[in-house]
Order: sequence, then C-alpha cells, then structure tokens
Amino acid sequence: MSGTRTLSIDTARKLAVYKQGLHRRPKVADRAALLETIRRIGLLQMDTVSVVARSHYLVMLSRVGPYDRADLDALLYPDRSLFEGWGHAACLIPIEDYEVFRPTMLARRERPPQAWVERRLGDDPQGILDAVLQEVRERGPLASRDFEDTRDERGTWWDWKPAKTALELLFAQGYLMVDRREGFQKFYDLAERVLPASAGPSTNTMADYRRWATLRGVGIMGVATAPHVSDYYRLNKPATRARLKALAEEGAVLPVGVEGWKEAAYLDPAELRLVEQIEAGAHEPTLTTLLSPFDNLIWDRTRVSDIFGFEYRAEMYTPAAKREYGYYVLPILHRGRLVGRLDPKADRKAKIMRVRAIYLEPELAVTGELVADVAGALREFSAFHGSEQLVIERSEPEELAALLAQAGLAL
Repeated sequence: MSGTRTLSIDTARKLAVYKQGLHRRPKVADRAALLETIRRIGLLQMDTVSVVARSHYLVMLSRVGPYDRADLDALLYPDRSLFEGWGHAACLIPIEDYEVFRPTMLARRERPPQAWVERRLGDDPQGILDAVLQEVRERGPLASRDFEDTRDERGTWWDWKPAKTALELLFAQGYLMVDRREGFQKFYDLAERVLPASAGPSTNTMADYRRWATLRGVGIMGVATAPHVSDYYRLNKPATRARLKALAEEGAVLPVGVEGWKEAAYLDPAELRLVEQIEAGAHEPTLTTLLSPFDNLIWDRTRVSDIFGFEYRAEMYTPAAKREYGYYVLPILHRGRLVGRLDPKADRKAKIMRVRAIYLEPELAVTGELVADVAGALREFSAFHGSEQLVIERSEPEELAALLAQAGLAL
C-alpha cells in the first residue's frame, strides 16, 4: 500500500452516498429523473415483500422524492427503457445494458438445470419447456396463471407448478423476457418481441461482461474493495480480486487506501476530481430518508459496516422470537450517515402507517435537526403509502416518539 493515495473514511462515505444519488434529490421527480437515477445506480432490485410498498418503489422514493408509481412502471412497459433480468438479483436494468448482460443468459443455456428445477418440471422437463415456449409463441404474452397446474398434489407455497418453473427458466436463459407486470404478476413474451429495435444482436462474451461489471461496480460505488465489487453484480470474489489487479496495471482503476480498511480499495481514475471536491467540502449530503432493506447502498452488509460502522441484517428471514429489531427493518439515512432504523407496516385498509418500533444508534446525539429531518422523512414515507395517520408504537430512546410528535408528524 506504500505510495498509494489514502482516503479518509469520511470521504469514502460521502463518495458512496453521492454516487448512489442519496446526497440530495433532483429538482423534479418525473419519469426522466427516475430513469436517470436507475442508470446512475445500474440496477433496481425487485422483491416480493409488501408489508409496505415493494422495494423498487422505495428505492426510488429515497432518491427522487414523492413520485407517481405509474411513471416507474411505464419505464418497463410501454416505454421499454428498462428490462427485467438477473443482475445482483432479479432487477430492472437499463435497456442499453441488455447487450452486456446477454452472455450471462446464453451461459445459463449451457448449464444443466439444477436438481430442484428438474424436479419441479416433472417427468418430461424438455417437453414442458418446449410446450410453454410454444404457447407463448402462439398466444402472445402469458402469465403463470394462464397455465394449468398438472400435478396431482401441491407442495408448499414455494413449490411452483411446472409451467411457472418453465417460464422462469426460459426467462433466465433469455428465450423469454418480461413484457409487463400487472400488479406484481409477470407476463412473459418472446425476447425478440419485447426488445426494442435499438437493442440489436450482442457480440459480447462472458469475459466482456465480467470486465464491464467489475468496472461498472467500482464506478457506481465510488471506492470499493474486491469483495465489495464482486457483490454488486454477483461476480466470483477471487476472480474479481485478480481482475482488479490486472485493471489497475492497465490504469483502468486506481488502487487506494481507505482509513481503517485492511484490504486495498479501488477508485475510477475519472473520480479523482470528485474526491478532491468532497475533500474540499463540496457535495455535503443534505438528505434524510428511509432505505429499503434491498437498497443498493446497503446490499453488501460488510460494506455497510466498513463505510458506516452500522451493523445491519434483514431479519425477515429470522424466526420472530430471535429478531432484534423487527420484520422489515428500514435503515435511516441522515445527511450521509446511517443513524437508526425502524420497523414499519402499512395498514392499507385503515390508512394507517404503523411504526412498530424506531431505534436510533446508541450514543447518537438527539438534536433538533435530527428530529426534524427524521419526522419529515416519516411524513413523506407515510404520505407515499396513502396513509392518513402515522402511529409510532415504540421508540428507543423512549423520548424519541414524543420528540417526533412535537416536530409535527400529522399528515
């Protein structure tokens, strides 16, 4: 590490927040701002949990402020500015990146289906795949519900029927794409009928994809170690470490040190001017917002600890009796720092946003600015859900709920 530039942890944190578009918001929360934001962060993860608005809606709320959800939906259909694909997980991805992702789909065709996939497809896996593909070819966009469940017995809730399994496998392999969603129900069509004419055939290879994803990961995160980079686009960790070293020798990335980090980090050389601006006091974060558990900024829990000193896990996968903070816990981002978390649930029928618990980090100074900013974020979050009332059932510290009420939580 001798001779390399060293960034303070404060600079690394502000750079990460800036690159994710969480330092401040655009002036207008329109469809163009939504698309530009997704291009900035590269991927927008989809998730099924709906105790509050689904994750992809929350990620956009955090970055652009209150917006019309129909505008985000329209970027997939009818605009075709986004496509659904596997990146970090199941994600919405800018359509211009389709060509670089295409080799990952082709590679899945070369691998035999996993055992659990074959089991779900039944006794004639290829027959099911061919039949489902032919149905879509002849009938146009179809959802899983358009196919009968041919099994004699049903398993547990996640035990997809053969046609659903076939649709998902054909989607992962690039034969099908998501044409649109109705609610959260996917309608699949042939890839060539979904892709806009501008998409064109891809000549990229898996090597091209891995190089692109490595460089893109560094650029999106600001400054990152090899493990951080590998997580963003789900790359192999040892291979990513070796690739970054080779890219550093080319001058495509710049090795740097970060205060308190044991492992080498990397920076896009084009960001040196931005780093200098941040070090000079520019781009101070002013935004306070709530983050989805699947927000890009906090995907990598180790990176969250490294940059923010904040320990976080998604406890929805933890048995209720063992949860420390709650089911669907949202971190609170306050002016570039993670300062707390809350466990909300939207009571849609009663139009009440229930915060079952809200916690600030131990030893955090509870200032008037902090209380006012968090109260504003809670009001915005509740209004986005159409709630007419906001109820905080428990808070730590105990006086926080009263302070927030005094700061004006009425909707």
